[in-house]
Amino acid sequence: MPRDHTLCSALTLDKIQLRPIPALLRTNKGPGSAAVGLTVAVTEAHRQRGRKAVLSSCSLSKHSTAHCCMAASRPCAPSLANSILPAPVPRPIGWYPAQYASANVKTKAATLETPPKESPAALGFTMPGEFEKHAGCWMGWPDSPYLWREQAKPAQEQYAAIATQISEFEPVTMMANPESADEARSALSHAKNVSVVEIPIDDGWARDWGPSCVARDSDGHREVAGVHWDFNSYGGDIKKQMGQPAQVPDWTRDNAAGRRILQHSGLKVFESPLHLEGGSIHTDGEGTLICTEQCLLHPSRNPHLGREGIEAALKEFLGLEKIIWLWRGMEGDEAITNGHVDNLACFICPGVVALSWTDDFNDSQWEVSNRAYDKLTSTPDAKGRSLQVIKVPCPPPLFRTYKETAGVAPDHIEKGYCPRIAGERLPASYINHYIANGGAVVPQFGAAATDTDKRVLDVLSEAYGSERKVVGVSSREVLLNAGNIHCITQQHPAAW
Repeated sequence: MPRDHTLCSALTLDKIQLRPIPALLRTNKGPGSAAVGLTVAVTEAHRQRGRKAVLSSCSLSKHSTAHCCMAASRPCAPSLANSILPAPVPRPIGWYPAQYASANVKTKAATLETPPKESPAALGFTMPGEFEKHAGCWMGWPDSPYLWREQAKPAQEQYAAIATQISEFEPVTMMANPESADEARSALSHAKNVSVVEIPIDDGWARDWGPSCVARDSDGHREVAGVHWDFNSYGGDIKKQMGQPAQVPDWTRDNAAGRRILQHSGLKVFESPLHLEGGSIHTDGEGTLICTEQCLLHPSRNPHLGREGIEAALKEFLGLEKIIWLWRGMEGDEAITNGHVDNLACFICPGVVALSWTDDFNDSQWEVSNRAYDKLTSTPDAKGRSLQVIKVPCPPPLFRTYKETAGVAPDHIEKGYCPRIAGERLPASYINHYIANGGAVVPQFGAAATDTDKRVLDVLSEAYGSERKVVGVSSREVLLNAGNIHCITQQHPAAW
C-alpha cells in the first residue's frame, strides 16, 4: 500500500480534527472522469450517540489538500472504521483504476462489450422471483466464534429455529463444515424436512456467497441453473487495501460453496466474474431488478466496470431488461454489506414492492425510505407498469449491547474479522424475510420492537394474502452479524 497520505477532516462531537487517510482512497482520473469528492469520516462517539452529521463534500484533486465544510445537505450515519465514500465516477467498461491492480488483489478485467454467446440471457434464462415455486431452501450453519458471540451457540439456536420453520413449507438443505456437521444434525434432529450436507464454509450467509438461480421455460417445462458469482466477502480484498475491515480474513471456502451447492443439487453452473452478493439484488421474475447505488457502485466491488458495466453484466447473467437503482440501504448497514437492498425493499409479486418505512422524521432512515419510495413510484418496471409500494414499518432503532459485543472472541479484530462495536446501530428490518412455498418467515426482535413485531405480521399477511401463512421467528442473534433471515437463506427454484 502506498505510504503517502492525504489529510482528511474528521468531524467529532466537540471539535474538528485532522487525521491522515491512505492515499489509496483517492481515485486516479480515468478517461472522461472528474475529480473525486472528499471522503468524510465520523468518529465512533458521534455515531454511537445517534447524532446526524450534515456534511458536504469538497472536490479533491491529485495534489490538493482536503478541507471539511458543513452545509445543509443530506445527513449520513457511517459506522466506525468506514468513511462515507462518494459514488464512483462512471468508467468506460473495462477501465480499471491503477491503484487497485496490485499483486495483492485478485482482479478480473472481464468486460461485456461483447456479450458471451453462452451467457444465461443468450440461452433464454432469467432470474425468477422469490415468490415463485421452490424446490427447497439452502442455508449455511454458523460456527465461528470470531463472528458470533458465545461460541456461536445463541446464533445456532436461532438458525435451527428458522430452518425448522421454513421446513414446514419446503425442504431445507443446511451446509455445514465437516467439524460442525454433527452439531448441526443434532440441533436440527427434530425438524422433519431438513438435511445437513458437509460443504466447507467460512460464514453462515448463504444468501450472499450462494448462487443466484436462473430458469428458462420451454414447452411447459422449466429448467433451472445457477449463476456462481465471484464472491469476495463484500469487496474484502479492496477494502483491506483501503484500510477498511473485511467480514472475514479468508473467504475461499465461501466462494467455493456457492458452486458446490449447485453441483450437489445437479444444476448447471454459469461462472460470473462479477463481485456480487445475493442480498444486493431483488427481482420480480419478469425482467426487473432493484438494487442500491450505495452497494453495487461501492469502490470495493467492481470499480473496473462502473454503473454501465455492472448493468450490462447483471442483464447478461440474470436475463434482465430493467434495473431500478435506489439510493442507499438501511441505516446501520454500511460497514460490511454497504447497503444491501434486501434490508430495504423486496418484491411481493410482479408490480408490488414492500418497502421498509418510518414516519420518524428525526431518524435518518426517514430520508432513505422516502427517497426509495419516490424512485419506486416514479419508475415503471420492465413491463411498463407503475409499481405499487407497500410501506412496512421499521422496528425502532436497535443497537448492539456491551454484553453482546463482549461475547465475540476478543482477538477477532486482530485476526482480521469485522469489529463488533457496542452501541453500533443494527440494520433491523422486517423486509429481510424469507418467502417460502405457501409461507413467509419474518424476523422478530422483541424488547422495544415487540409492538412493531406484531403489527408487521398483520401488514405482511395482508400484503401476501391468503395464499401465504406469515409467521415470525426470533432473530436478534442473526441481526448481530448485520443481517437477518433473508441473508442466511437462498431459494432453490423448482423445475418442472
